[in-house]
Amino acid sequence: MGKTYLVVGAGFRGFCDCLQLLKEPGAKIYVVDREPFFGGISYSGNICGFAVDKGVHMFDGIPRELADNVSEIMEGRVREIDFVSVSAFNGQLTEGFSLPDLSSTPAETRDRITVELKELAARASQQGAPHNLLELLESRYGKTAGGIFADIFRSNYNIQASEAQPDAIYKTSLGRLKHLDDEQMVALKASHPFLDNVLAARRKALGKVDDLVSIYPDTGEAMRGWCIRAQKWLEARGVTMCLGENLVSMEPFGALMRVKTDKHTIDADKVIWTNDNAQALSALLGFEFDTRSHVSGTPMLFATLVTKAAHIKDFTYLQNFDPQGQTYRTASAGIYSNQIDASGNSFITSECPTPIDSERWKNAGEAHHGIWQECKDLGIIQPEAELVQHAVLRLPSTFKVAKTGFDEKIQQFQAEVAQRTPHVIFRDVKPFFRRDIYLDSFNIPELVAA
Repeated sequence: MGKTYLVVGAGFRGFCDCLQLLKEPGAKIYVVDREPFFGGISYSGNICGFAVDKGVHMFDGIPRELADNVSEIMEGRVREIDFVSVSAFNGQLTEGFSLPDLSSTPAETRDRITVELKELAARASQQGAPHNLLELLESRYGKTAGGIFADIFRSNYNIQASEAQPDAIYKTSLGRLKHLDDEQMVALKASHPFLDNVLAARRKALGKVDDLVSIYPDTGEAMRGWCIRAQKWLEARGVTMCLGENLVSMEPFGALMRVKTDKHTIDADKVIWTNDNAQALSALLGFEFDTRSHVSGTPMLFATLVTKAAHIKDFTYLQNFDPQGQTYRTASAGIYSNQIDASGNSFITSECPTPIDSERWKNAGEAHHGIWQECKDLGIIQPEAELVQHAVLRLPSTFKVAKTGFDEKIQQFQAEVAQRTPHVIFRDVKPFFRRDIYLDSFNIPELVAA
């Protein structure tokens, strides 16, 4: 008889871990989540008569084997996304680019950035490990560009770069620098290996550079279409879904761990905790632990703006890196999710970082005016477009950024969990992009065997 596994969390990480556990002969798998649906943050809501993802949750740059699995689940009803990215800074748009482009800064600023970069390259081997994100940005791009990037980070994530861990950069679009035209950037990159690693230039032709693909469900239900079908796909392979259930207790039971929800009792060989709620897990195991003071949650206003599909720019998403801007990431979500109603209307979505104590947050009902105008100013929608319908949601916590000291705190927590029980696996919360989460799940067989 095979082992029994309980996966806590019905999000994408839980799905990927289930994929690996299904490979074990005779394994019995349960998935528990307090939400009544499968998919976690990927599960689309109903807004303005459309299925709307709260953010950009497509299968972006995933390995071919995962894309094949998604296509199987969707019975072939997926569309390949040809990314048309745009970035904005100082009101200047850079087509085909998704990182900050500082080429609109004054010539004096660009020259100073170049000088600082060359100085960094000359002493690259002497640099020590950065203690926070600000130090990392300055060690990669110099004081001038690093300071500009730090301002962008603060405006987008509502936290100072000096307060964030260095690895927070992997949740951002600040991983490379462009401050000159493409030809000049190519020449500067080629001048030193250090610069080649930290600078960016647009490719003249994209082409296929790896085996990664970007796809999206093509059922008109947004990502919810995949969530619903993924649940059924797992259930057809013997996975038991315990959705809409709260965990009540967790305690040793002989050689197993007995877990009780408000509806089920499950005796598991291993409990795989796939979310980052350390407080809930520690309470179930009988001790107190709180990581909330070490995490910043990035509050946002999330706008859905309905207009004629014909008036929406041909793009996938635009990232606005202007620290004074109202919007950050705006997506043509209605177009790439294949949602155009009988009147020819579709929608865009816009993620707008907004401090909770700000007037804009308090007056969210009026925020659509400024968001709509900024989208026009950025060329996302045509000047003659009319706003047919709108909705603005307050999201108190979205992108979670680890503050300095978070790693040490989590290591303490993991050590305490391991001391109390060998039956619980607290998953590493660092992988952020879908491809990284999927590849990280390959560790599951070794973790459950330990």
